This record gives sequence, structure tokens and C-alpha cells, in this order.
Amino acid sequence: MTGILTGAPLWVWPLLLLLVIVGLRARRDRQAPAILIYAMPLLGILALRSTAALPASMWIWLVFVTAYLSGAKAGYQVQGRWLSGRVGKLVRLKGENLTLVVVMVVFWANFAGGFLQAVLPDVYANAVFHMAFTALIALGAGSFAGRAVRVFQSV
Repeated sequence: MTGILTGAPLWVWPLLLLLVIVGLRARRDRQAPAILIYAMPLLGILALRSTAALPASMWIWLVFVTAYLSGAKAGYQVQGRWLSGRVGKLVRLKGENLTLVVVMVVFWANFAGGFLQAVLPDVYANAVFHMAFTALIALGAGSFAGRAVRVFQSV
């Protein structure tokens, strides 16, 4: 177990801390800078990087795009429930748990992918893993894009 924790790159742990803080803050009613909501889709970069690193055929990008767009649609729809208004560059949001769940799913899925690549390369090379992994991280990343679009349209 300590090998798993110490074998991870050093930057992983501050990122985890930041994501936990962002997720926990999202559980309370709050005002947040709109730029923070617009920055959350940057998690898509992690999803793109992780998908590109898979030893999969080009078909994996169809899975990625389909899941990303599905996540964006769902994110757009649910953000309407939590968006209470906008004052200048601040957005009033109701508390919700989805942000914490999604950032943790994306983070830990990427962590698990790295673990499997290092420890169980046969599992990591499996097409079923490629599809499930890509769909999961793209769905999460897409949800933040949809939420950002909803906030942007609230101007």
C-alpha cells in the first residue's frame, strides 16, 4: 500500500487536496467567481491526456466524444437547479454534492488507471477497461463543460 502512495508523482497530492476543497465548498450555498466555474472544464485536459495515453485504437475517441457530450448535456441540465443568480462576476449557487463526487471520480479513475498500468498491465491493455475508463472520465469532464455553458448563458 505504501508503494502505491509513494510511487505516485508528487504533484498528485496537492491536486487531490485542491479538488477536495473545491468539492467540499460546493456542498454549501455560496457565491463563487464565474471564472472558477469556467475553469472546471479544464479537468477535460486530464481526461484527454489519459485517453490519449491508452494503448487503444482510434475507436476510443468515439467513446470519448459520446461520453463527453452526454456529460455536457447532463451537466447543463443539472446546473439549472443550482444556479440562483449572478451578480457581476459572481455566481450564486445552491449547495450540491455532485461536484465533489465528479472530481473524486475523475481523480481516482486517473489514479487507478496509472496504478493498473504499472501493476496490472494486462488489465490496463484490455479493451473493456479502455471503454469503461474513457467513458467515466469523459462523462465527468463533460459535465463540467455543460455546467460552465449554463453559467455563461446566465449573463
